Amino acid sequence: MSDGTLSERYRDVSHDRVVAAWTRHLGILAIGLLLLGACFAADIQSAVTVWWVYPAYSHCFLIIPITAWLIWEKRESLKSNLPSFSPQILLAAIPLLLFWTIGKFASITEARQFAFVGLAEIFIAAVLGWTIFRKIAFACLYLLFLVPTGQYLIPYLQEVTAKFVEWGLNLAAIPYFRDGLVFELVNGRYEIAEACAGLRFLIATVALGALFAYLSYRSKTKIALFLLACFTVPIVGNGIRALVTVMVANYTDNRVAAGFDHIVYGWVFAVAIIMLILSVGSRYRDPEAPAERAGGAIAAPVPSYGSLAATLGGIAATLIVLVLVSQYAAADTGSPDIAALDQAAGGSGWSRTAPALDWHTDFSPPAARIERAFVPRNGSGATPVDLAIDYYVRGAKSASMLASGRHAWQSDPWHPIQHQDRRQSVGAETMPVDEYVISSGGAQRLVWVSYWIDGHFTTSTPLIRLLEFRSGMMHGHSAILVLTTPVNGPQAEARDRLEALLSSLHDLPAGLTRAGLARAGAPANN
Repeated sequence: MSDGTLSERYRDVSHDRVVAAWTRHLGILAIGLLLLGACFAADIQSAVTVWWVYPAYSHCFLIIPITAWLIWEKRESLKSNLPSFSPQILLAAIPLLLFWTIGKFASITEARQFAFVGLAEIFIAAVLGWTIFRKIAFACLYLLFLVPTGQYLIPYLQEVTAKFVEWGLNLAAIPYFRDGLVFELVNGRYEIAEACAGLRFLIATVALGALFAYLSYRSKTKIALFLLACFTVPIVGNGIRALVTVMVANYTDNRVAAGFDHIVYGWVFAVAIIMLILSVGSRYRDPEAPAERAGGAIAAPVPSYGSLAATLGGIAATLIVLVLVSQYAAADTGSPDIAALDQAAGGSGWSRTAPALDWHTDFSPPAARIERAFVPRNGSGATPVDLAIDYYVRGAKSASMLASGRHAWQSDPWHPIQHQDRRQSVGAETMPVDEYVISSGGAQRLVWVSYWIDGHFTTSTPLIRLLEFRSGMMHGHSAILVLTTPVNGPQAEARDRLEALLSSLHDLPAGLTRAGLARAGAPANN
């Protein structure tokens, strides 16, 4: 029941009653948030690990202290109201639970982490009441910056940065050769690596900019324009920074703006851009709103036991759903049949040879991995073809096959320079593949990648997400198939080798299915 309903009688209250009301509501809220955190313990640990390991998200350690300070700044205004239970707000938990369920079974960590923050905010609003929540709404919403998201932007940011470098080198008439994200100049070779994409610069600027806009502006137009600047200026600035770094390193024979200097100058440039945005933004600051002060009688609802019971029941129901779904997802489904995978990876008419030492897959750790290298039996001295199968059991600990930053090659030293979609035959099926040409120095490889989920081959990202969700619900299984070979001559010759090996894997589709059936306890010869 919301604040101000007929079931609540208002009257002046003493200081002791104020303390008792806040103590009661904050105590219930603390217990609810602790239990919610216990349900999301693995996702919280994952987020903190990312904050610690990746500098792009180091600012996340400051989000909770900033949120606490924002709420503390509202303390005088909060004294004018007492908390009240608003159980109807818990209805908003239903779509969030559905969103969390999708993230759970589709192995999307960010979705689960966003759901956790959203559910925490719903608990806050339901236990303290909508009137209180509105006063601290920005502080609560600022907690969304706790989620380490944005990795999917890295390839696009790399490409934008490379375009800036290309544009600048053309403008300066500096001769160069571009190979994907690598620029070959007379005095050196420079790569737009993931660390050079500017993601950490962008995310930190947006997080700081959102706080600055809240504290500085009342006009929605000013807020929108400032946040737009926080998105665009860091991207442009990072492109200019990369261009200047390459040009300075080139003109100084790599004595300046390389190695440690590159990192130092990058951070100096980033800080300068942030200071520029804040300096310009502060010139258009709106006058501060009059501070709200507590005064006079406090309008305080007498607690409604019906609202209390409904709120506690809604919180309990939410936690029970989380526990039950988590237990179902965590059911032990065994391990895949390695023998079935090994049989499926045997190419007819091909001989095994030593796998390549300069290449291996870099996907999320699978339940089983098959790595083979083949040469034609009648092809003495032929160039080998490498085959890798990463097999996943869809369960609580399984990661999405599309996890950010994971590739069919090591990001260091390989980088993609070409990509196209193809369709190939394997057994009696037609299999779509993503074809990449990757480069490392003077070496190149042709790579085919396809995703198999419960009998379906695909390379479509939306379809993979949908099939992963269904597979997670049914405790299914999935695999990533990768074929690669060196490009020693025309790409057509390398493509012919991949096509020849793939067409010889007659048992591959059935073998992938058998591995999952044996894992689930069904007869392996079905």
